[in-house]
Amino acid sequence: MGALFEKYRGFIIDLDGVLYLLDTPVPGSAETVSRLSELGLRFVFLTNNSASTPGQYVEKLARFGVSVEPSQVVASSHAVARHLDDSYDTRGRTAFVIGEDGLRGEIDARGMRVLEGADARAAEFVFVGWDRTFDFEKLKTAVIAIRAGAVYIATNVDATYPTPEGLWPGAGSIVAAVTAGAGREPYVAGKPNPLIVEIALERMGLEASEALLIGDRLDTDIKAGQLAGVDTMLVLTGVSSREEIGTSGIRPTHVRDDLAALTAGS
Repeated sequence: MGALFEKYRGFIIDLDGVLYLLDTPVPGSAETVSRLSELGLRFVFLTNNSASTPGQYVEKLARFGVSVEPSQVVASSHAVARHLDDSYDTRGRTAFVIGEDGLRGEIDARGMRVLEGADARAAEFVFVGWDRTFDFEKLKTAVIAIRAGAVYIATNVDATYPTPEGLWPGAGSIVAAVTAGAGREPYVAGKPNPLIVEIALERMGLEASEALLIGDRLDTDIKAGQLAGVDTMLVLTGVSSREEIGTSGIRPTHVRDDLAALTAGS
């Protein structure tokens, strides 16, 4: 039958829960990516985590022995940026940002003026992503701004974040708190929105039928692939389990124990 990777021309690979858990690499994953490079196959890393910039991801991956260019990393912050470019004239508009370097960098690049403190309650846009300094003041500011009419955009709604010590609260937990207070749902730019998968396909120059999306979450990774018309592979090194497939109603094209299974036998 041959190795699984031989069926596709390109690969869209999640990071958290697939390549690593926080700062701990998943065994065999780095070697698998190196093998894809040796074979001359195209791949892009696709993450809902908006905390880091592409350059920061490149540095982190290098510590695991994975060498990539910044253009090979697509984060939910890029999907936010694409949505803004497609839908708004943002230059000079005001924003309040709950998020870290990756999200803030994309907002700055759109010419927006990021407000802080009490001034942020009058922001025209509110952006919410993963923020490890999230507190009540940020929650209060976001809720007031959104209730006053601000455009509300979230990077993703992943409730949890996989780590070696278990699941941490993810961006979705923060989004849930803001949404509850604001009484309004956000536009969600990251997975399962297929927009982010479409950006990854553009980066590789491939059609949906030519690619395989690999992730550890049924409700975001696998669903996004399905909505974009891409074959999917669930790996069991992160959040979702094999047992959840039957109860979720989301069925991946392939299920494997880990990323290393992609090139097994090659």
